Amino acid sequence: MGITEALQSKKGKIAMSYMYGWGSMVVIIGAMFKIQHWPGSQILLPLGLTIEAIIFFFSVFEPIHDEYKWEMVYPELAHGHDGLDDAHAVSNKHGMKAVGNGDAVSQELDKMLAEAKIGPELIESLGAGMKSLSDQAGKLTNITDASLATNTYVDSVKKAATNVDSLSEAYSRASQSLGVIAASNEQSTSFGEELSKTSKTLAEMNTVYQLQLESSKNYTKVTSSMYESINDLMSNLSESVNDTKRYKTEVTALANNLEALNTVYGNMLTAMNFKK
Repeated sequence: MGITEALQSKKGKIAMSYMYGWGSMVVIIGAMFKIQHWPGSQILLPLGLTIEAIIFFFSVFEPIHDEYKWEMVYPELAHGHDGLDDAHAVSNKHGMKAVGNGDAVSQELDKMLAEAKIGPELIESLGAGMKSLSDQAGKLTNITDASLATNTYVDSVKKAATNVDSLSEAYSRASQSLGVIAASNEQSTSFGEELSKTSKTLAEMNTVYQLQLESSKNYTKVTSSMYESINDLMSNLSESVNDTKRYKTEVTALANNLEALNTVYGNMLTAMNFKK
């Protein structure tokens, strides 16, 4: 049995339907993996394209559908061009009537929209509200930035505390050195040098401590400003939630009006078809 005869059988047709469905599925999944840059797209996409190529190869051997002589079943198809011209004339007549009815339906639709108070202002207000909601959602990224800045400030405060501990230890060592120097009256020259070094060390430590205090003050100011910004953002988000509730109510009312309008319009079309 050849390929053509096999594809003409019931099993062959079922196999081709499976090949069409599964092959298309693999191609779509491979394309999705490729678009999303997911791992495995280098395997799925070539595999799907290969399966599609195999399907196209076998589709060449599918049997051609038979052309039936419909004029034997419907004699009016065998009347020639005259019958077609008459059919076109009748079709045009009904088409003109349908256009007239379509204008009436359009006018009735505009009237219903006006009665339902669905105007361009409502649609424009809804669009503006959605845009405002999108802007407020975009501002949420500022919270992450504020959190990072706060973590940086905490690290700086920890470093400042460590430096203060080091300064305290240095003062303690300096006090011990002064006690030893005071007890050693015989080494007056060494006492002067040690006292000078200690004074320089204390001055340097005091400078570092002042810098740390200034840095802490600056971080405190920055953090206060950040918390004020966060409070403003939370206030804006609260207002945005209220606006979202109001927009949801308006959208629900709009959906209800459109549903009622669709029902009326469907009844009108049913009545028109019944008249025909």
